[in-house]
Amino acid sequence: MTSSIRKPGLFYFKFDSPFFKRYRIGMHILFWLSYLIYEGLIWGMVDGKYADRLTSTAIELPVKISATYFTLYVLIDRLLIKRHYVGFLLGLALSMLSFGVVLRMLAYYIIYPIFYTDGTAVPLFFPPKILIAIFSIYSIVGIVACFHLIKHWHNHQQASQQLEKDKLESELSILKSQINPHFLFNTLNSLYVLTMNQSGSAPEIVHKLSELMSYMLYDSNQNEVPLQKELHYIENYIGLEKLRYESRLDISLHVYSPVEGITIAPLIILPFVENCFKHGVSHQVDDSWIRIDISMQQSMLVLKIENSLNTDGIQATRKISGIGLQNVKKRLELIYPQRYHLQLLNEEESFLVILKLELDKTRVLGTEDIAHPTALMHEMPDRR
Repeated sequence: MTSSIRKPGLFYFKFDSPFFKRYRIGMHILFWLSYLIYEGLIWGMVDGKYADRLTSTAIELPVKISATYFTLYVLIDRLLIKRHYVGFLLGLALSMLSFGVVLRMLAYYIIYPIFYTDGTAVPLFFPPKILIAIFSIYSIVGIVACFHLIKHWHNHQQASQQLEKDKLESELSILKSQINPHFLFNTLNSLYVLTMNQSGSAPEIVHKLSELMSYMLYDSNQNEVPLQKELHYIENYIGLEKLRYESRLDISLHVYSPVEGITIAPLIILPFVENCFKHGVSHQVDDSWIRIDISMQQSMLVLKIENSLNTDGIQATRKISGIGLQNVKKRLELIYPQRYHLQLLNEEESFLVILKLELDKTRVLGTEDIAHPTALMHEMPDRR
């Protein structure tokens, strides 16, 4: 149904980190000095002339450095990355030939007369010698270009992930902004009914509403909140609805496991509870009931919410079409990818929601199922 969230691995690092930016020039200098020493030592092992090999490599180095940076910052950055493939191939061919000829001339007129006098016996523009010069240059250019392309790929991946993250945060923000006015609209309707009836419960509902709005304005902006706080929020919401429905509603909230230290995304449970009232209880004259059961099965949070229905079947087509449930489905998809299972079951006399959330195991250590509820309110008799 969803995809898992990737986390940085063991060898994860950022090419654009402050360390790389600060010491970029120094690292480039260190690389070329290492290359100079390496070439001098390797070729010196062939004939034992370490000083001559080191000096000749140092003379060739400016050509190789020029070819490398021209390939990286002109051919790759300005042509290949921007998908100008024909221009890139033409520029690469011409630059290879040009730098190959320059290195051949440098060797023929400076290096050979000083260190290898026999080298001038071969004509200057002897094609095999030019090919050798090209290979000498572009063996190192190819290695550096590979790392440069890996850096571009990495940065592109980082940008794509950041764009996806920003998109998800934007979608979540939109969904939350839809939840808040949706809930507020329903609650204000309840308050309106009470004030029209001149009910003495109006001050209490205003107080509970202020607590709920405080939760929605501040806590709901966090990525996760303690499950205890979310349950307290649900209890306040149920309390508001109880003031409205009074004795004709039988509702129970059972928490069968310790919830200390467990965190979840805010406003995940509310839409299911709200749906019970909006599409279940509000359409029944009497004998309406709601049962909410919450438990932990190792690292999995299991939520079961069931409400009574009229038997005429009219509500069954309406329950899952509301804004609240549609929003929570989208939020589950965004926040808990591949870590949730949602069932919405229409039965003849009831509507049942079963939500299973796979939580971070580090956040549920020490929680064990227990045989008795840790929180109860408005006990409802078993109807099964």
